[in-house]
Amino acid sequence: MRAKDYFLGKRIAVIGIGPHGEMLSDIKFLVKANALVSVYDMRSEARLIGHLSSLRSFGLANQVLSSIPAGDLMDMDLIILSHDYPRNSSFLAEARKNGIEIEYPETLFLKLAPPVSVIGVMGACGKATVISMLAPMLEDACAKNNQLCVTLDPESEDGIISHLKKVKTGDIVVMRVVPKMMPEITALKWSPQVAVFTTIPSEISFKESAFEIIGYQTYNNYVIGNDLTIDAVRSSGFQSKAKMLRTKSAIVPEDWLPNARTPHDRENAALALEAARIFKVSDEVAMAVLSEWKPLKGHLELVKKLKNIEFVNDSASTSPISTVANMAVLSANKNLVLIFGGADQGSDYGAFYAAVKEYIHTLVAIPGSGTLKERPALRRMENVTVLSAPSLEEAVRQARDHAKKGDKVLFSPAFEACGIDASRKERGERFVRAVRAL
Repeated sequence: MRAKDYFLGKRIAVIGIGPHGEMLSDIKFLVKANALVSVYDMRSEARLIGHLSSLRSFGLANQVLSSIPAGDLMDMDLIILSHDYPRNSSFLAEARKNGIEIEYPETLFLKLAPPVSVIGVMGACGKATVISMLAPMLEDACAKNNQLCVTLDPESEDGIISHLKKVKTGDIVVMRVVPKMMPEITALKWSPQVAVFTTIPSEISFKESAFEIIGYQTYNNYVIGNDLTIDAVRSSGFQSKAKMLRTKSAIVPEDWLPNARTPHDRENAALALEAARIFKVSDEVAMAVLSEWKPLKGHLELVKKLKNIEFVNDSASTSPISTVANMAVLSANKNLVLIFGGADQGSDYGAFYAAVKEYIHTLVAIPGSGTLKERPALRRMENVTVLSAPSLEEAVRQARDHAKKGDKVLFSPAFEACGIDASRKERGERFVRAVRAL
């Protein structure tokens, strides 16, 4: 059955349009497929003002803001959730009880897509970087074989479900799998044919192991990771049938990656190269792509140098693992001031605090449920000055005041965005504005 035929005449509730309207492309696709689409979002009209004209032009069956009436959902054939809303949300209780299908864009895509090769890129950090290197390599290979290479990213404005209109049998799909989607995908009893692990994923929200997502791989599938990751897979208890490919940064010659900012860029390039080789991408193509690759914004991005103090935007780091790795890259004799904090996501910060003592001399905490949860641990810290700021802008000013010549001020939150920041992108942009205003 074609995807458009599947949606024809279905009553569909889309819950949440995403921090930046990431679900808008999917909503438009569903309406064009002649589904009866109702959109719900807990945010007010004022918060969504920039997206209202688009929503009103789609021809929706219904649009409800500031609330999600549970009774409305009982009339639906399908409920599609944005990542902002967990499956166990209270307003979904009756729908779950009555067996109404509830999906995320990724799970719906996987259920409806024709037979394609899926490369799942997973881990606590580095996913976007690996994809930014890998996708262009695969696009070159696909062009020669009359295939498409499709990238699915929940933070992209291109949507996920909307790609069903063009993907066909034999195409290659590169999927950025965020941690909260890993158990959702595992519940489908499905595994990506190629699983690329940038780091060992957090164990949070998994029934047994973070590697359970590879439990349905077969003998012609692959797991790609560095030595630490592959060793962790082998000791996890999941006896994967897939081939295990170990990567080392040395397989990427230094002159292939002239714009690398950190050693992690070469490690990520090695993962991308190993995955590309599975699909017969030549080293000549890989070298050409990597030589033109540019680091992503919000990933150890130098914003400004002021009075011999560097301000670095690492707002994409939302896990303690990523923040620790980037502190290690930048720190020299504890010359770091760290701005840190945000929304709780259940991560373990034990290793983070051990690293903080080694790499930084001052920590400025910004508001958020995660920051609040870590207050007792912050108060126990020794040999590190711990400050508290009511806003990111004030945190930037405090960091400047406590930095010395030759220091670096690093904004690496180790938590998700919260409060007035709808997304990590907005949070990073606000940091950049605050620094440039100094």
